Amino acid sequence: MKIQFNNLSKQWDTIKQEALPRLEGLFERSDFIGGADVKVFEKNFAKYIGTRYAVGVSNGTDAIKLALMSLDLDSGNIKYAGSRSKIGIIVPSHTFIATLLAAEQAYPNADFIFIDCDEYYQMDVNLLQATVVRERHKWEHCIILPVHLYGHCVNMAKLTEFAAKNNCVIVEDASQSHGTKTADGLHTGFHGRLSAFSLYPGKNLGAAGDAGIITTNDETLYLRLLKLRNLGSDTKFYHDIKGCNNRLDTIQAIILDEKLKYLDEWNNERIEVANRYSSEIKNPLITLPKTATYCGKNTYHVYPVLVEDRKEFVDYLEAAEVQTNVHYPVPVELSPAYAEECRLVVSPNTRKYAKTLTSLPIHPFMKEDEIQYVIDTVNSFSGKPRL
Repeated sequence: MKIQFNNLSKQWDTIKQEALPRLEGLFERSDFIGGADVKVFEKNFAKYIGTRYAVGVSNGTDAIKLALMSLDLDSGNIKYAGSRSKIGIIVPSHTFIATLLAAEQAYPNADFIFIDCDEYYQMDVNLLQATVVRERHKWEHCIILPVHLYGHCVNMAKLTEFAAKNNCVIVEDASQSHGTKTADGLHTGFHGRLSAFSLYPGKNLGAAGDAGIITTNDETLYLRLLKLRNLGSDTKFYHDIKGCNNRLDTIQAIILDEKLKYLDEWNNERIEVANRYSSEIKNPLITLPKTATYCGKNTYHVYPVLVEDRKEFVDYLEAAEVQTNVHYPVPVELSPAYAEECRLVVSPNTRKYAKTLTSLPIHPFMKEDEIQYVIDTVNSFSGKPRL
């Protein structure tokens, strides 16, 4: 039995009856960029998250970049006398490299501080607090960039309280947490001054290509974002600021708007699969993921398991035709792209998880026999032979 890691074609099967007439209307109108359906999706997504505004953009990386740029903190990115930077940006060590790339594009001269992850694979807020207390005096502005990883959330109650007391701005990277809720019942994407979502096809809410969206309750930032994504303009040929070409295509907005109607249903299906895995996988060689009390709803963008003999485990599942994935095999701090910047960064948990985490198949359309097959296959894994 072949088990797919994800099944995007089933998503299209679900929405195509409603999506096709809207797509036909699009091609008749030909408003391919910035069309009416972009505003429809933005309005519906903002309502879903619970924010006043949402701004569709070209992809998740650009969403982070534009969200940070909209804060307008750089004043030319000039540095203080000596080696101190005007801006400090706190990022998790355990994340996809796009988080750091986007932040660096927004503020290339900022000081970047890496924070290791906790046992739930999220930014360790206790470690963050100690680090910011020690370093905060160095910067005029401090931005905390938490990443809600794997469908779980960061401890936002603790983080927002700390940020308020220490004059830090929170910009959420919610790219893996569409529909995830914190313990207070609020969606991720609501807590930050701005929040960025990737809408890459494999996300819980994914486009038919690249797309992203930013949420905020701040009208000033919202209006600035509208200009930033559109070459600094909100009126054709009049450019008030220096912006980017990071607009959301109308065709993607239509696909996303139709999928948004099913997001909670699909997330609940993911949770059911995850609950089966958590209750029925009994292999002592496999460490299963846990959900923290600070996470009210874990939407399981992926289901990560920890296996010391990862290569043998992946090969074993591959031979059984069970697709897996690894998030992420090379920490940012060990990436050649950041060899110089990260030469002094050591994040023990992140490095351990980079060598041992594997993601099992999980999606809303898994059948009962497929779920059982994955469980049985994982339970039958015995590791590499021991001498």
